[in-house]
Amino acid sequence: MVMRLLKLWIIAGCMAVTTGVWAAAGTVQVVLGQARIIQSTGQERAAIKGDQVYTGDTITTAASGQVQLRMIDDARLWVRPNSRLLIEQYPADAAAAQEPRAQTATRLLEGGLRAATGAIGQRSPDKVRLSTPNAVIGIRGTELELAFFPARMADALQTPAGTYHRVYEGRTRVSAPGTPPLDVLAGQAVFVSLKPGEPPRVLPQIPPFLNLPDGPVGSPVRADAAAAARSLKIGLRMASPMADGAVVTSSAGAPVEPVQTAATAREGEPARLSLSYAPPPNSRQRRAPEPPVTLTLDITAKLQDGQAQVQVQDVQRGGSLSLTMPLGTWTDISGRASWLSGGRQTIASSSARPESAQVLIRVDTGP
Repeated sequence: MVMRLLKLWIIAGCMAVTTGVWAAAGTVQVVLGQARIIQSTGQERAAIKGDQVYTGDTITTAASGQVQLRMIDDARLWVRPNSRLLIEQYPADAAAAQEPRAQTATRLLEGGLRAATGAIGQRSPDKVRLSTPNAVIGIRGTELELAFFPARMADALQTPAGTYHRVYEGRTRVSAPGTPPLDVLAGQAVFVSLKPGEPPRVLPQIPPFLNLPDGPVGSPVRADAAAAARSLKIGLRMASPMADGAVVTSSAGAPVEPVQTAATAREGEPARLSLSYAPPPNSRQRRAPEPPVTLTLDITAKLQDGQAQVQVQDVQRGGSLSLTMPLGTWTDISGRASWLSGGRQTIASSSARPESAQVLIRVDTGP
């Protein structure tokens, strides 16, 4: 009789572990759009708020789907659209998460992830492992963005395949097979190529796909937090410094007309704008007309506190610029970076005094 009871107890315990009753790694806090949870057994179900997730589960999201997980140590994981996240290892319960030897391992198989460190990472950062197929991120008590794009996803984004990583707070250490690790500080972004032996490198600017809205990580979630990115109208203008509010003519009597263009883009997505500006002839200077100045910029804008956080990339020359500017106002960026002022870019005023061509950008809300 005793042996039979013991056998039943063992069977019941095994069933409990198999079904995850004793091994919940976290809870689904928010589901937006389509998302699913795939168990290690291959069984899958739609992700719903309140679901528990377990070691061995893979969380997948569709193009419109996002999921926020609150892990058992209070870490927050926000799985971006078109993503797959595998929970490789997590403590069995809250008590186990408090033990000094507690450790976690999560693996971003593809897509994007925003993460905020929990109690284990704050107490023992060396016990937290976050990885992609070609890189390992060592956590140092931080909030970060991570993306891994295989070739098919990278081609769609027109970017090299591999791992992309950004640090918001704290610091991390990125490692790739056969290369020395790279320390990443707050405000930096890095790239790890799929090419063997190529070390991680710091990017000159943060890519748009690592510059997404904050989402609900670390704060209460509102329904509009993950709403579709707002539509913005972004303008580029080249003109005389005297053109605004005045009629400017060249020494030959020709009016100096500003040239401008505009495009619509989603918040956080780049808009490519290109202009050619031809300085008018100036007979008093007795020289051949100057050739047109062509400028092609990728401009990415994100709204914050009623202003626009803007990143500008010179497509032809490779320079970049970041600034905060008011909405609905032409903002002069001519002297903000050397890549906008190289070479002779002159126009002639009515006094025949050469002036540097002015480059301005503008961000407006709405279509």
